[in-house]
Amino acid sequence: MRLRHGVAVAFCLVACVMFSSLAAAEEIFTTTDALTAADPTQLGRLSRNGLAQDWIGSEPFPGVINPTTTYFYTAYEITVPTGGPFLQIEVDSVSTNTFVSAYSGAYDPTNLATNWLGDAGTSGNFFGTDPLFFQVIAPSSTIWLVVNNTGASGIGLGDPYTLTVEAFADTEFNDPPVATPEPASMLLLGTGLVGLIAVRRRRQAA
Repeated sequence: MRLRHGVAVAFCLVACVMFSSLAAAEEIFTTTDALTAADPTQLGRLSRNGLAQDWIGSEPFPGVINPTTTYFYTAYEITVPTGGPFLQIEVDSVSTNTFVSAYSGAYDPTNLATNWLGDAGTSGNFFGTDPLFFQVIAPSSTIWLVVNNTGASGIGLGDPYTLTVEAFADTEFNDPPVATPEPASMLLLGTGLVGLIAVRRRRQAA
C-alpha cells in the first residue's frame, strides 16, 4: 500500500514539473547602459513623431532627419522566443537626448528604413518618472534594439537608460510556452523517484 502511495506521489511530482514548464518568464532581455564616444556613428536619425508603435501597427515609418549630422548609436541583438513574437519594450530614461527603435533581423545604419519595426516615438520618461514603452511584432527569430543620441556634438553621451523586453504569445499578454521536457527525461525522473521511495520502504521494513 505504501509503495502504491509512493508511486502516486512520484507521478504527481512529475506532473507538477511538466505543467510548470508550460509557463515562461515574460522578461527576455534587460540592460542598463549609456552611449559613449567609443560607440559607432551614423549619419542622420529617425524623426520623433510622438507616436509609439503598438501591436496594431499604428506608427508608420517616421522618416529620417538631419542626414548629414553624425550621431552615436549602439545596438543590442535579442533572441525572440518561439511562440512569443509579441514584444513590449520598456525604456526607462530621464534624459530626452536618447532615442530607442527596434529592427527585425539586422540593423543597417546607412539605411534606417530597412527592417524597421517601430520606436518609442519620443524621448524621456513620462512626467520625468514613468518609463516609455512601445510594442512590436517580431517577424523573425531576432530583433535589434537601437539607441542613438538625438543631438549633434555628442549630446546625450553618458546619459543612462534601462531597456527591458517582455515577450508574449498574443495581444492578451499571455506568456509564450516553452518546450516541455522530453518524454524519456520525464520517464527517467519518474523512475528515479519511484526507486527512491521503494528503497525507503525497504529500510523501514528492515
